[in-house]
Amino acid sequence: MSEEKGSRDRKYGIVTILLIVTVLISGLVTVCSMIYFRVRIRTDILQSDGESREYSGYYALVTSDNEDAFWSTVFDGMRDEGEMTDVYVYRAGRNLATEYDKYDLMEMAIASGVDGIIYEADDTAESMTLINKANSEGIPVVTVRSDTPGSKRKSFIGVSFYNLGTEYGKLILSASREAYARHNGDESDVSVLVLTDEDMRDTSQNVVVTALKETIEKRPESYPGITVATAKIDNSGEFTAEESIRKVLTDPGLPDIIVCLNEINTVSVYQAIVEQNKVGASTIIGYYDSETILRAIEKQIIYATITIDSQQLGHDCIDALNEYIKYKRVSEYYGVDYKIIDMSNIDDYLKGGEDNE
Repeated sequence: MSEEKGSRDRKYGIVTILLIVTVLISGLVTVCSMIYFRVRIRTDILQSDGESREYSGYYALVTSDNEDAFWSTVFDGMRDEGEMTDVYVYRAGRNLATEYDKYDLMEMAIASGVDGIIYEADDTAESMTLINKANSEGIPVVTVRSDTPGSKRKSFIGVSFYNLGTEYGKLILSASREAYARHNGDESDVSVLVLTDEDMRDTSQNVVVTALKETIEKRPESYPGITVATAKIDNSGEFTAEESIRKVLTDPGLPDIIVCLNEINTVSVYQAIVEQNKVGASTIIGYYDSETILRAIEKQIIYATITIDSQQLGHDCIDALNEYIKYKRVSEYYGVDYKIIDMSNIDDYLKGGEDNE
């Protein structure tokens, strides 16, 4: 009996020690996160200004992909607006030896006690918990491009995904007659393949696809029949999108129209079409306005692209946080403009890029 009691006591002792160690490690991680953020912020300020400067506010931008050119442009807009309003914006996760996901970066931002967080959200339980945790610790959060409905975020800055889907639908209709002409007498429907991001855990893509389909279903009888399918693309690694897209394009029956909902897929489809000598076999409708995409439109390899005003997006994020911190209230939604670029206006955008060089 005494041996059993001694065994139980030892087990309880081990469990207690493990709990204490876990708490200590958790506390150490929190402290290290705070130190890490403060050091990175100070280092960035020194590198950008040449000397230390005190700002009235410090905000962190937390996104899922620090290599995405879209976020670089958005961040530039944030930095510009921050300079105008005496706020320093730090891009969490940049230039790190270890790669962290956006949930870890949110934890670090909260632990560091920044004045506000700009977060590329989603509708997962993790995002809901983290946003509400930041709010409970007095750190306002605004979500950007994608949202976490029902959370305690202060504002959502982005486009209407339904309107975006409607515009994609209109572009598909615009391209459908030319695509149908390639059938050479075959009366089958025009096939449309929409590439979605396998890693994006929110409903925004579903809304876009739903609106796209609704727009096509309402088409006049003068348009050909159109069938829409979707394919999930793995964007988790550096080359995974290219591999996924090559597989899709090597399957029998190349779709008449390929619709891309992000920059990475747009560029990957364009490159795969060129490499496989399939230029003209499928119409590409893309997203974003990088130099590569604009040049592909100029060469008539990409039919059109939809992009949002990323500079405005960055400005509005800072304005929303500033407004909430100052007045303790802010609009729940900041709508950002989007634009369509095709052969009719490509020269204007290319000329604008050259003027800025």
